Amino acid sequence: MTHPKAPHGSAILTLVAGMACLSTQDIFSKQLMLIVAPAVVIWARYTLQLLLVGTTIWRKRSPTLWRTQQWRWHALRGCTVVSGSVFGYAALQRIPVAEFTAIYCLVPLCVTLVARFALKEKVSMLGWLCLAGGLTGALLVARPGGQVDAIGAGLALLGVGCYSGFQILTGYLARQDSPLTIQFLTSLFGFVVMTAVLPFFWPTAWTWSGLALLLFVALAGSYGQYFNVLAFSKAPASVLTPYLYTALIFSTFGGWLVFHHLPDFWAMLGMLLIAVFGMVSVVFAPAQHRS
Repeated sequence: MTHPKAPHGSAILTLVAGMACLSTQDIFSKQLMLIVAPAVVIWARYTLQLLLVGTTIWRKRSPTLWRTQQWRWHALRGCTVVSGSVFGYAALQRIPVAEFTAIYCLVPLCVTLVARFALKEKVSMLGWLCLAGGLTGALLVARPGGQVDAIGAGLALLGVGCYSGFQILTGYLARQDSPLTIQFLTSLFGFVVMTAVLPFFWPTAWTWSGLALLLFVALAGSYGQYFNVLAFSKAPASVLTPYLYTALIFSTFGGWLVFHHLPDFWAMLGMLLIAVFGMVSVVFAPAQHRS
C-alpha cells in the first residue's frame, strides 16, 4: 500500500525544489535588472539551460532523447514560455517579488478557464467559486492605490495567460516525451529567439559581480524549470498543483531578505485568497467532478 505513494512524495519534493529555484531566480533577476535589460537575463537563462540539458542528453548516449513526434506542440510550448518570460521580467521590474509571485499563482485557476472554454471540459460550481475567489485575491494584490504598479500588474497577467498554456502543454508532452527532451527543445527555441534580439540589448560594459549574478540567475532558472518538468512527469497535476503555492513563501521571505519589502495587509490577504482557492480548486473540485 505504501509503494504507490513513494513516487508522489519524490515528485512533490522535486516540485518544491523547483519553486525554490524559480523564486530565487525572480528575486535576483530583479536585482540584476537594475544594471542590464531583461532580454539579457532571459537569453542567459536559455543559453545555460540549453548547454546543461544538451550535455546531459549527450552523456546518456540515447538517440531517442533528441527526437520527438510532437514538433508543433513543442514549438507552441516554446512560444508560450518565451512570451511568459518577457512579460514576467517586464512586470518584475515594476512590482515587488512577493506580489509578482502571487499574481503568477493564478495560473492553476486560469487553467480551469482554458479547460472550460478551449477543451470543453465541465467546471463544477465549486470550480467557478474558486476562480472567483482567486480573482478577488488578485484584485486585492493589484488594487488601485496599493503597492503594486498597474502596468506591472497588467504585464504579469499577460504572463499568467502564457504560463497557463505552458502548464497545459507541459502536462500533455510529459506523457509522451522525456523531461530532458522537453527541456532541450524549449531551451533551443528560447535560445534562438533571444539570440536574435540580444544585439539590441547587450550592455557596453560588464563587472565581474554582474557576470557572476547573471550566471547564478541562469542556473536557478534552468534547474527550476527542469525540476518542474521532472515533477509533472512523476505525478499528476491534481497531486502537485497545491505545492506550486510554496513559491509564495519563498518569494515573500526572499523579498523581505533582499529588498526589505513585505506586502501590506490587503496584499497579504489577497495572496492568501489566491493560495487557498487555488488549492481548493485542485484538491476538492476534481473529486466533486468525478461524483
